[in-house]
Amino acid sequence: MTDITFNDKKYIVEDLSDRARYMVAQIEEIQNELAIEKAKIDRLEVASNGFKQLLADELESKEGA
Repeated sequence: MTDITFNDKKYIVEDLSDRARYMVAQIEEIQNELAIEKAKIDRLEVASNGFKQLLADELESKEGA
C-alpha cells in the first residue's frame, strides 16, 4: 500500500478515487520535473560562474601585459 500525506492528513492512494489518484500522479510527475529543472539551473549557474571567472582571468592577464 502506498500512502501520501496531504494537508497533514494521511491517505492510502489505492483507496482514493480515480480522479484523486490521477492528481497524485500528476503532482509526483511535476515534482520530478521540477527537480530536473532545478538541476539544470544549478548546472547553468556553475557554468556561468566559470565563464565569468575565465573572463576575469583573461582580462586581468591582458591588463598586466
